[in-house]
Amino acid sequence: MSESLSRRDFVATIGSLGAVWLLADEGDRRAAADHAAHQVSQRQPSLSVLTREQAADLEAITSRIIPTDDSPGAREAGVVYFIDRALATWAKDQRPLFMDGLAKLPSDVSAKFAGQSRFTDLAPAQQDEVLKSIESSPFFGAIRFATIAGMFSLPSHGGNRDFVGWRLLGQDNAMEYKPPFGWYDTPANRRALLGGDA
Repeated sequence: MSESLSRRDFVATIGSLGAVWLLADEGDRRAAADHAAHQVSQRQPSLSVLTREQAADLEAITSRIIPTDDSPGAREAGVVYFIDRALATWAKDQRPLFMDGLAKLPSDVSAKFAGQSRFTDLAPAQQDEVLKSIESSPFFGAIRFATIAGMFSLPSHGGNRDFVGWRLLGQDNAMEYKPPFGWYDTPANRRALLGGDA
């Protein structure tokens, strides 16, 4: 995408949105995770905040950010349900940003393609053009962050259904600690670091 959003701006946006997640009440995060995990396990999950039309547009956007190709993308990971539940709980302060952006989306589509108003009716290349035109907006930045979070978080948070995001990265679903290899792993250095017979 264009250079209008610098790396520093992107990191700042990601950091501030990530802080919302980290600072959210543990009870809210757990409730969001429980609800989202239940929803993605259903054949036709219900939505808490988004309408079906909004969810379709949002899912189409997330599917352009992490598309489906020879491996699963945001759609298969259930990212839209992660976002919906987040907007209902720990990220509810982000709800106006998402609602306003989704309400403006038809005019963004019409500005690029006369006679069109539905993002979901566009071909993928046309969808990319619309997204490029809004990529420096806070709305797109929030969706990009939420898409990444929903794709790679624990499935208990609602996204990363069946660990598809982790498999995309080559991450095993193994909850065990393995220290990184380095100079301190040699027996002599381990003894020096820990003192004595380590």
